[in-house]
Amino acid sequence: MNVSSKPTSRSDGVEAVLARFRQNGGRITSARRAIVSVLLEGDEHQHATAEEVAARIQLAHPEIAVSTVYRSLDALEELGVLEHLHVGHGPTVYHLAHQRHIHLVCRQCGGVADVPGETLDALGADILDLHGFAIEPRHFAINGLCRDCLASGPVRGDVSGGETDELPRPHTH
Repeated sequence: MNVSSKPTSRSDGVEAVLARFRQNGGRITSARRAIVSVLLEGDEHQHATAEEVAARIQLAHPEIAVSTVYRSLDALEELGVLEHLHVGHGPTVYHLAHQRHIHLVCRQCGGVADVPGETLDALGADILDLHGFAIEPRHFAINGLCRDCLASGPVRGDVSGGETDELPRPHTH
């Protein structure tokens, strides 16, 4: 099964991701299956810290040691199934690497939006042409203000140009 195709169920999604892992020479274990299952919960692009993944796995599989979860996260990343990401000043988060995307992080509300990976292709080509440097944007997030925070009015360190002393206005998402 092609990993980039839309699975019909979560178990199909788990099997598709594990098939990719197997193709790259990985061994399927109950811990690795559980990690993939956790990262497929909810949103299409679940982002979770190692601690969050371990806590969720411990609920369903208390026999899987936390150290095993950490080692499995590393193994899944080495074989291209997972990627890690640094979102702001918080802990590293992990997500499935089955779809190339870029992370936009709102510095005011902390929201994370995923945008298609092609969004930075032109910029990447320019950087390569001008500086001989190939960017790999999958391990970092682009920080800024989301649409809702921009609409809420001036904020400290406003990206629109001028600094302001006004505090951010609270809102809900």
